Amino acid sequence: MDEYDVVVVGGGPGGAMAAKTAADKGLKTVFLERGRKPGDKNSSGCGLGQRWWKDYPELMEKIMELPSARKVEMVVINLLDEHDRLRYKSGTTGSDLCANRWRGGMEGVSVYRKDLDPFLAGLAESAGAELRTSTLVSDVMMDDGAVTGVKTGDGESIKAGVVIAADGGMSTMARKAGMRNRWGGGCTLVPQLDFSCDEKKMDDVIGNAEWVWFGPLYGTYQVNFRDGFHIGAGQWLRPDWDEKPLDMMKKLVQMPPFQAMCRSIDAKPREYQAHLLPWLKKPPKTYTSGMMLVGDAAGFPCPLEAEGIWHAVTSGKVAAETAAWALSSGDVSERKLSDYERRWKASDLGKEHEFGEEFVNLWNASIFDPEGMKRQVQLLLEFSMLHPFSIVFDWGDAHMDCFNQHLDHMLDLLPEFGDFGKTYLVPLARGIWPKNVKHVLLMAKPRIPVLKHLSDETYFKVMARFSRKLAPFLDPAAKQEAPLPRGSL
Repeated sequence: MDEYDVVVVGGGPGGAMAAKTAADKGLKTVFLERGRKPGDKNSSGCGLGQRWWKDYPELMEKIMELPSARKVEMVVINLLDEHDRLRYKSGTTGSDLCANRWRGGMEGVSVYRKDLDPFLAGLAESAGAELRTSTLVSDVMMDDGAVTGVKTGDGESIKAGVVIAADGGMSTMARKAGMRNRWGGGCTLVPQLDFSCDEKKMDDVIGNAEWVWFGPLYGTYQVNFRDGFHIGAGQWLRPDWDEKPLDMMKKLVQMPPFQAMCRSIDAKPREYQAHLLPWLKKPPKTYTSGMMLVGDAAGFPCPLEAEGIWHAVTSGKVAAETAAWALSSGDVSERKLSDYERRWKASDLGKEHEFGEEFVNLWNASIFDPEGMKRQVQLLLEFSMLHPFSIVFDWGDAHMDCFNQHLDHMLDLLPEFGDFGKTYLVPLARGIWPKNVKHVLLMAKPRIPVLKHLSDETYFKVMARFSRKLAPFLDPAAKQEAPLPRGSL
């Protein structure tokens, strides 16, 4: 029986980073990949955001040079109505703050997993980790309730000081260890179509951007690579969902604006894909005696937009660091490995999930509700018409008359969305930093004659007494650059 300090199950980004970190710390490490090579699976590609420049700048420099990489500096939003007409197109670009907040500014990258996964696995091997491919792990080894190793589909047993499970949303390791059920508390099915394209035409038409298509169509995303892209959508796996995934894709590709885009870049479909993705309000328990879960296995994809590669890599790093610390003390018990959860909750990974409940509820009542989106699109269109650029180019009437006509229509629409705002948007207010609430109030202070001569401290006390909702933000004990605790508003 082979024996290692750390056995990592899964050769994807989370598993590779866990193996690299463990090997860097001098631990005898093996990571096991079921495919013929890392990246050899039914998932085409991913987008890596700006935080990679903050947390993994050296990796990002090399990832930008991978064969399929396309630089991404903005997201193009295409808003369609219920008749599949393109009604609004906008782009997110970032301000000077974004340009200076981190290295690379708003620059991200999209890359196919067939390039990314072998690159990350190679880093782990260079650090000294052993990679075994075409190895399916089918069970865990247990001793008195503790995970002590894994068993492969070929009947091989591999003993481990610590097992790190990076085996995806349907994690066999989590289920075999009795940590959770098959679905892990929440899951979405994501069908995708991958297309080949003319690279130069993509440069001309797509540029350095990802695209999304919003409307009555389950929030469609388009991830663009050097000479191809994939388009996908999704929906919760729930009893009342009766639409076939393939029918969803047929509906998407039949949209006239989408077909026009495909013609302009010579897009040709080449593969239909589907995968399951955990999309949770809150990750379930991520550790047990002798084992920790990372990436999709732990339920870490972002609860707002479900991006999961940075989350997998970051959790893999934290898990391996925890494993090294636990092994050095000779204690890999559940109590000891609970420090893993403390560590990831204290990181940026944990911050993403502080608003998991609010994000998932908002998504469920908007993008994942095609019927509801028909009306929300109309409200979004009126908001867009109040944009200064829109008013300048609305020549249907005198400009101030145009402005007032759109404002009147928007105010007519707002009442029907009152409950929506109260239920799904107001809870997000606790995420505004108290320092920013104070900043706004101080800007208003000189315009309130009865209060403008008060000291700032007294002014805040008066405002806190005046408004129960403001009081938590104005509490002197509140952290100035942190969200308020849930239930404080």
